[in-house]
Amino acid sequence: MAEGSIKWYSEKKGYGFIETEDKQELFLHKSGIESHGHFGLQKDDRVYYEIKKTHRGEQAFKVKPI
Repeated sequence: MAEGSIKWYSEKKGYGFIETEDKQELFLHKSGIESHGHFGLQKDDRVYYEIKKTHRGEQAFKVKPI
């Protein structure tokens, strides 16, 4: 699994972005989250994730806090 940090995430909108270790942005949809942690996903939280290719590009899934 890769590691990164939450760049931003909106519970209301149901999506956000992860900043990867090489400073790229990776789309995150709420359906790809395995665990929110105790307080949900917050900016700068460190997370583990995997990447899958979709018809719109790469997306994070199996996301969980470190």
